[in-house]
Amino acid sequence: MQFTLSIASALVAALAASASPVSLKPAVAAARAMLDVWAPTIISPDASTVWTQGKQYNVTWDTSDAPANISNGASVVLGNNTQLTDRVLAQGFDLRQGWVTVTCPSDIFPTNTYSIILFGDSGDQSKQFSIVSADGSDGASDGDDSDEDESSAVPSLL
Repeated sequence: MQFTLSIASALVAALAASASPVSLKPAVAAARAMLDVWAPTIISPDASTVWTQGKQYNVTWDTSDAPANISNGASVVLGNNTQLTDRVLAQGFDLRQGWVTVTCPSDIFPTNTYSIILFGDSGDQSKQFSIVSADGSDGASDGDDSDEDESSAVPSLL
C-alpha cells in the first residue's frame, strides 16, 4: 500500500512540475506579442489650438512607430482639466491612419483646460487646449458687457 502511494505521489509531482510557469513562458510570450502596446504621440490639438463649439477638426497623431498588431478598438475622448469626460468624439477607426475627424460638442462650457485622450492599445493625452463658444467667447466672462476683448485670454502663437 505504501509503495502505491509513493508512485501516486511521484506521478502528481511530475504532473505539477510539467504545468509549472516555466513551461508556460513560450505561450505567454506569444500571446503578449499579439498584444503590442502603443501610445502614439498626439500632434494636434496642441497647447496653441483653439476649437469653436460645433465645428469639425482633425485629431492627428504620430504613426511612425506603430506596431504590426494593434489589438484594441480606437476612440477619441474629450478630457477637461486632466479628467475624462463622457464625451466620446470618435470610435472604431484604425489607429494606423494617424488622424480622425471629430466634431467639437456645442453644449459644453468654453474654457482652456480641454484635452484629447486617444485610446487604443494604450492611451495618450494631448496638451490642454481651448474651446470657445460659437460667438467666440472663451467662457471667462464675468457677466458684464464691457468692451474687454475676452478672446485675449486665449494665448495664440500666430
